[in-house]
Amino acid sequence: MLKQIFSILLLGLSLFAFDINASIEGQNDPKVFEKLLQDLNKSSPDYKLQQTLIKKIIDTLQSKPKLLQDDDFQIKSNSNFIQTYKKITDLIAQAYATKETIHNIKDQLDDIEENLKDDPNNPTLKLEKIYYQKQLQKNQNFIDTVLKSYPQWLDRLLAKIKFIDFQKTNKIKIEKTEKGIAYIEKKINKLSIEKERWQILENQDKVAYLQKLINYQNRKKEKLIDQWLTYNLNTFFYYLKKHSTKAIDIAEQIKNYITQHATNKYLSNAIETTMIYMLNKKVGDWKIKFAQIKKEIILFATTNTFLGMPLYKFAEGFGIFLLFLVFRRVFTFIVLRVVHKLAKLTTTTFDDKLLKVIEGPLKFAFIIVGLYFAFIVMDIENAIFNKTIQSLILFEIFWIFYNMVQVLDETIYKFAKRFGRELYREIGAFFIKTLKIFILAIGLVSILQVWDINVSAFLASLGLGGLAFALAAKDTAANLFGGLSILADRALKIDDWIKVGNVEGTVEDIGLRTTKVRTFEKSLVTVPNQMIANNPIENFSRRNIRRIKMRIGLVYSTTHEQMQAIVEDLRNMLKSHPGIAKNATLLVNFDEFEDSSLSIFIYCFTNTANWAKYLEIREDVNLKIMEIVSKHGSDFAFPSESLYIEKLPEKE
Repeated sequence: MLKQIFSILLLGLSLFAFDINASIEGQNDPKVFEKLLQDLNKSSPDYKLQQTLIKKIIDTLQSKPKLLQDDDFQIKSNSNFIQTYKKITDLIAQAYATKETIHNIKDQLDDIEENLKDDPNNPTLKLEKIYYQKQLQKNQNFIDTVLKSYPQWLDRLLAKIKFIDFQKTNKIKIEKTEKGIAYIEKKINKLSIEKERWQILENQDKVAYLQKLINYQNRKKEKLIDQWLTYNLNTFFYYLKKHSTKAIDIAEQIKNYITQHATNKYLSNAIETTMIYMLNKKVGDWKIKFAQIKKEIILFATTNTFLGMPLYKFAEGFGIFLLFLVFRRVFTFIVLRVVHKLAKLTTTTFDDKLLKVIEGPLKFAFIIVGLYFAFIVMDIENAIFNKTIQSLILFEIFWIFYNMVQVLDETIYKFAKRFGRELYREIGAFFIKTLKIFILAIGLVSILQVWDINVSAFLASLGLGGLAFALAAKDTAANLFGGLSILADRALKIDDWIKVGNVEGTVEDIGLRTTKVRTFEKSLVTVPNQMIANNPIENFSRRNIRRIKMRIGLVYSTTHEQMQAIVEDLRNMLKSHPGIAKNATLLVNFDEFEDSSLSIFIYCFTNTANWAKYLEIREDVNLKIMEIVSKHGSDFAFPSESLYIEKLPEKE
């Protein structure tokens, strides 16, 4: 009590001297400033201004912000609920607006501080400084209170939502309201243009009159916007109560519309703040983030292009194509499997062959159809699109013909047997390859014709280039004719054991340009047909017998009688052996005295050219030779040397 009396005395003294010191700046009691107002010096030239400033300070200290009360949360209907929500958003909008006011107040205080440096004892400046300080304090308290309290207010509001019955507003009502707002905006725009014209003519009465009309229309517009907001909030809270993500879309629509049309520029930010908070509480943060990502993707797809095409169209077309790829996979794993199983149950092979012909093209047909619809969705309808689809269809048709050649290979081989059974496989393979090349060539020409490329004119226009091409391809032509000559001469066939130059092995394939030979080391050698046609071919498979040529050496201790008997028995053994050819040359003779042995020459032929059987026969002959030599008391010689010493040194 003594402190207050002392401060009032100080104030009185200071006012008497027109000196407002720093102690009064911290006073928030209106009575202090009421007393100060009474004691003002009326004779001062700044009396009126000082009086106004003190009154404003008193009003600032006495004014209290209108915040939400408990009665606002006595909600019994959707209209009460929405009304309370609007009060919350209005307070937040005021807080955002007040933030901007605070910046202006701080600027004013900075200017006053600069003036006080020049005139530090000026009471009017000091009162002005106190006024702005109180305004700053009041506004900051209001902002802090609202921004701290609105989550609690919204929580109390959301606690009531389950008891309120919300209904989606009819779209016709919303559209009608939007048309009314648009109509008023057009009128305001016309009035504003007319007002500017009269401002140029400096007719202030007309300008004031038009401004009244504009204000009136703005009030009508704000009422309609408030009505529109009520309609959409009903729908928003309807979905929010159900925890539906549709509430996110409605919130976005409300925010965008209010931003575009509302006069209060802070209202849309306030609505966004409250709706995000409520969506987080009711729908979930992750759903909001997902919706935001979805929105950004849609925005990116609609505002960006790829090859001159909006990304969303490209995405739609790509999605259609992927869908047909899924259909293709389903067709492959379900339909074709069932058809294959049914084909196996039939006795004929026609259905199996038909499946082999059309299976691949049928799968590819899904790609063609998918591309067609993808291009349609992407609005690609031009000559290139048509030609691409036509080319793919032609490719599909000639693919079927190509597969028919592969499937009908047995029939072609049967037809080739008419030209000779020995080379029917080679001739059949030649026919098959020729048909495949013919189909590929016709298909390529057909596709080029679709693209308006005249193949005959193109070939005729080659000129010297065609001659150069012919010279470059002479080896290919030589190989082609070499392959034909091989087939015509029947010099070899598949599975023949041949030797051409340094290449020896089994023939695996006779092609139009090359012949493939598998060597005994199991490496594959590709020999140009030109080389085979121009070089001697040793075909081991064409012989029906195989030679045995060897020498056996007997020891020098073998007598005349033993040698004669051994030779005779060997000759008789070979003549009677079932594996030795009877009509071929057969020689068994004692013909040489070698360094370490008496040599017998044996020359005969097996009755088979098969290598494995040949080795079996030769093994048996060798065993019988050993038996005959052993029976006659002789033995096989081996390389040896005899050393003769004429005289030994005498022993000492």
